[in-house]
Amino acid sequence: MVLELQKPRPIWQIMFSTHHTDVGLLYLIMSLGFLFLGGALALAIRAELFLPGAQIIGDAMTFNRIFTVHGTTLIFLFIIPFASAVGNYFVPIMVRYKDMAYPKLNAIAFWMIPPSGALIWLGFADFTWYATPPYSIISAPGPAADMWIFGLKILGISSVLGSINFVVTILKCKHPDMSIGQVPLLAWSFLSSSLIILVAIPTFAAALLMLLTDRLGVTGFFNPAMGGDPIAYAHLFWFTFHPEVYVLVIPAIGMMYEIIPRFSRKPIYSFNSGIFAFVLLSIVGFSSWAHHMYATGMSFTEKTVFMVGTLAAVPASAMHVYNFIATMWNGRIKFSTPMMWAVGGIALFFSAGAGGVANAAMPLDFTTHDTYWVVGHFHLFVMGTIAFGSIGYLYYMYPYVTGRMYNETMGKIHFIMSFIGTVLVFFTQHVLGLYGMPRRIFDYPPIPEWIAMNQIASVGAMIIGVSMVIFLINMIYSAGKGEPANTEDPFGVGGKYYYPFEAKNPSH
Repeated sequence: MVLELQKPRPIWQIMFSTHHTDVGLLYLIMSLGFLFLGGALALAIRAELFLPGAQIIGDAMTFNRIFTVHGTTLIFLFIIPFASAVGNYFVPIMVRYKDMAYPKLNAIAFWMIPPSGALIWLGFADFTWYATPPYSIISAPGPAADMWIFGLKILGISSVLGSINFVVTILKCKHPDMSIGQVPLLAWSFLSSSLIILVAIPTFAAALLMLLTDRLGVTGFFNPAMGGDPIAYAHLFWFTFHPEVYVLVIPAIGMMYEIIPRFSRKPIYSFNSGIFAFVLLSIVGFSSWAHHMYATGMSFTEKTVFMVGTLAAVPASAMHVYNFIATMWNGRIKFSTPMMWAVGGIALFFSAGAGGVANAAMPLDFTTHDTYWVVGHFHLFVMGTIAFGSIGYLYYMYPYVTGRMYNETMGKIHFIMSFIGTVLVFFTQHVLGLYGMPRRIFDYPPIPEWIAMNQIASVGAMIIGVSMVIFLINMIYSAGKGEPANTEDPFGVGGKYYYPFEAKNPSH
């Protein structure tokens, strides 16, 4: 993949462009900015929990505000826009088209995100990123809560517009000689996740509208005092946000499908099973939303159905892991920075998945419900799989996008510190949950085991924080002063890796 590098252009030319690479750059820079903002809030939370009692945050309400904006920022303003950045930049190239199907719509979808981020950050709501009623209806102070709702509404519309663009670009604008089975796996990952968004997001949009009208006193959908049912909100919320987990993870897996064959110097072991696993994950993601709700009084039969639905995701995820390992097997692997991040992501993906399988069982779920086990499990997926795959791909795309190489030693230090920090924080949180510490709390009793494990987790978070500073310095410095990259083969792995389409049509 050789990209033609342009001479430097004024920033306004990039900002007001509708070309897919420019929109991709805007997504990339904005999402990385929100990564550091959301990460700073995470460090504040971990610093507060280093010891019992108030440390740096004055009161529980302020803690809840920080907690809410941390989660909302990293999910909606970092992970999803970062995936959009990669998709915008590379999907048209992969399907051999000049641009996205609707370039102006693409730019509109991006420019809806900064005002959404501004609403979320200026409001600083306090009801966690779930906005669970009845608190979010009756007690959550406005206008912060209403600003959050409007911010999420705009982000949802942006996601839907972007998804329509990806689906049409991949299905309708691909090269006429390219069958759908020859589309690269990264593009398949965007097709799968976009279809999930188109099905799932309207449900949450309806829930947010009902939440807003409940707050205004016009309706009582989720207000028990008016005959409403808060559990109905939980169903609507999780019907969107369990599939949303796959929206987050599927593009990251697609990015690993680019990195691992390249640095193993081998074609992917089974291209078709990768496609099948993406499609299967997209379907079974909708069959397991209520496993978040075992403790809400559902019947045993209902819980069993959702337990089986949850376990149905395991074979699809295992297909990806097997594919990665089989591709690396007997390969001449070069452990450059992108490959290190991808392999670390596989290890943590397996760990997070194993915790999910255990937690799908009802007896353990009742024990761990609303404890730090759930925090550890979710963050091991989000940080250990999604962020690792995303950051690995950022290093991989860096020479192609900037025309310069990053500092390899700093990249490896960044990985090693982040991996150690991630294990310290999120493995420890699993154990902390088994010791009974509830999540979403500002203060905790001075139980020696709780104090020790919170301190281990906080030290791990600080290690990740330092590694991200190294990463930022590396990215900014190398963009201007790095070694010029050989865009034919920037990582020196030699040879060419063909996708199925290229293998049959080398002239393309």
